[in-house]
Order: sequence, then structure tokens, then C-alpha cells
Amino acid sequence: MSADPEPGGPGPAEPRKRPRLLRAHWLVWLFAAVGLTGILCIIALTVIIIGLDRPRETAKVADQKNETVFVVGGPEDLAGTNLMHLPVSASVGRGGGSMSSGSRDDQRNVLLIDKLSGASRRILPDNAHRIVSEHFLPAKAEVSDKPRDDGDAALMGKPAPSKTAPIAYYMLVLEQGKGSELQQILVGTLAGGRQGVVMEGLDGVDNVWMQGPTQIGLLVRERLGLYYRVVDIPSLKVVQSRRIVID
Repeated sequence: MSADPEPGGPGPAEPRKRPRLLRAHWLVWLFAAVGLTGILCIIALTVIIIGLDRPRETAKVADQKNETVFVVGGPEDLAGTNLMHLPVSASVGRGGGSMSSGSRDDQRNVLLIDKLSGASRRILPDNAHRIVSEHFLPAKAEVSDKPRDDGDAALMGKPAPSKTAPIAYYMLVLEQGKGSELQQILVGTLAGGRQGVVMEGLDGVDNVWMQGPTQIGLLVRERLGLYYRVVDIPSLKVVQSRRIVID
């Protein structure tokens, strides 16, 4: 038989609870840290998304008579040229009459600025027409009937062609008249500034591409019809037009 503990002697040792409590506290802090990190990641991602959706920086400028204020959007370089372009949107008149909110939806002109000389010009002679869309195009066909493998060219010691061709032309889709739902197309050459209206009375422009070095291909809608058309830039004329059969 085991001897009984003597009276007044030490009793049986109590189980150690403190290490378990410490481990529990560490687990709580660990989960809290993980949760806080997740919240910070979500906040950072939200800020990035908001920054991507934020419109380009704009600045208000007055015309030469200091009568009307326009909103000038952020400049963007035109690839392969010394030019940058700035969208110009209508804003407010100094006399108090409101023209518009100055949003990109009410773009009225495009400024072209030479980065070397500072020379500038407007594409449109005035700000009367709303610009539905703008397109800056290279003198390079975007379609070809001959498949090409740039990887094979590199293996044969030939340099692969440049992915970015210099911008040579511009095309503006304009509101045909104030408040009109119809549209017209203006095409011009970037270097010389020669331009002209090549189509009118359109319901919309659905696609634009370079058909060849001097021709623009388009898919347009006119009087409820869908058309494939080709514009020759040197002559500023439509040289092909074919209605797309739906039924």
C-alpha cells in the first residue's frame, strides 16, 4: 500500500494550464492578423479598381476671346510621330450659359501638338459638332490573305516586323447636326492635314480597320441596313460598298 501524504505536507501537483492558455492566445492573435491582412488586401484592391475606372485628368481652358471655357483632356502620344493629341470637350460659357458638363461624351475637337516645336492645330475648324468617336490609324494593312509566322522569320535570321506602325491618318465620327441622331465620317492625313467628309447619314459605325496602307475598312449602319465599305484616303471617296445580308 502506498503511504498517505503526511499531514501538512505538499499536496498533489495541479495540472499546468498556463501553456495551454498561451497557445490559445497565440492562435487568436494569429487569426486576427490573417483577417486584418485580408481586409487590407481588399481595401488596396478596391483603391486600384477605382483608380482604373477614374477618368483621365482634365483641365479647363478659355478660347482666344476668353468667352467660352473648354475642358482639355490628358495628352496622349501618337505612335511613331512627334505629335500628341488632346480631346477638347465643351464646358461652360463665361456669361453664365451652360453648354454641357464638359464630359468626354461631349467632345467637340481634337488638338494636335508637335512636341518638338510646340506648333498646334485643331482637326475641326470649329467646335459645333459633337465627336462620337476618334480613330488614329497607321499606314499599314491590318488584314492579310497570307499567313505569316514571325517566329519562323526570327529563326531564319530575319528581324521580326515592328508591332507598332507609325500613325498616319485620323478618322472622326461626328454628330451630323446639333441634336441629330445621324452621324458623318471625317477622314484626314496626319502629315499634311488634308481631310474631308466621306460619308453622311449614318446610324452608327460598328468597326474600323486598315484595309491597306491607304484604305480604311468600315462596318457601318445606314437606314437600318448593315454595310461593308472601303474608303480610299488619297481621293477621300468610298470605293467599295456592299450590303450585308441578314436574312
